[in-house]
Order: sequence, then structure tokens, then C-alpha cells
Amino acid sequence: MERKKHILIVEDEAALLGVLAEKLTREGFLVWQAKNGLEGLQAVNRHMPDLILLDIIMPDMDGVSMLKKLRGNRQTENIPVIIISNLSEVEKITHILQAKKGVIEHIVKSHWSMAELVDKINQTLKVYELLQA
Repeated sequence: MERKKHILIVEDEAALLGVLAEKLTREGFLVWQAKNGLEGLQAVNRHMPDLILLDIIMPDMDGVSMLKKLRGNRQTENIPVIIISNLSEVEKITHILQAKKGVIEHIVKSHWSMAELVDKINQTLKVYELLQA
């Protein structure tokens, strides 16, 4: 039997965090939650997820800062990340997506369904597995 994929959701909107965690758990993922980048980094160090769903605008440490710290650490530099954000600023998103390591995707919160998100997660995990092979 294949090991469950571990997903870390880093999102400061409690309602969205809960809905995402519930849906992904029902889809068969093992899910951890964090409300900001600081909690996210702590969760990464404890659980080493297979994929991170990462919001950008958060208190204490934003998603960009967390992503920079992940990419600056050899143990976490290649964890695939899907940015989930309300940001529509093309330049900021483009800058984030130019990170040199790890699979990074972007989804604008108002433009996706849960089914599309699950598909994006599964596709990203498959790409990551192929890159690691």
C-alpha cells in the first residue's frame, strides 16, 4: 500500500484553513496546518511534508519570507509549493515563481474549486516524483 502524501497548509484565514484541511483529509492526504510562516517553518521541521500550500499575506511571517527560508535550506529547498493567494499583482507572483528550486504553482483563491485544487496537488506531486527519479 502506498504511503499517504503529507500536505502542509499555511493559511491565516481560519475558515479556509479548516475547509482545505477537511477536504484534503477526505481525499486521503495526511494534513498539517499552520496560521503563518513561522508556524509553517516549525511544522516543516517536525513533519517534512511532501507538498506545501502556502498563502502569501499572513501575520508574523509572510509566505514569501517562508519560501525564501525553505529554499535556503538544503533539507527543504526542493519541497513542492503551491501558492494560494488573493494577490493578482503579476510582478509579485512572477518574482515568487522564479524561485530556482522546487516545484511552484500558483492559484488565485477566488479562481478555483476544491476539485481543481486537488487535481493541481496530485499533478504537482507527480511532477515532483518524476524530477526526483
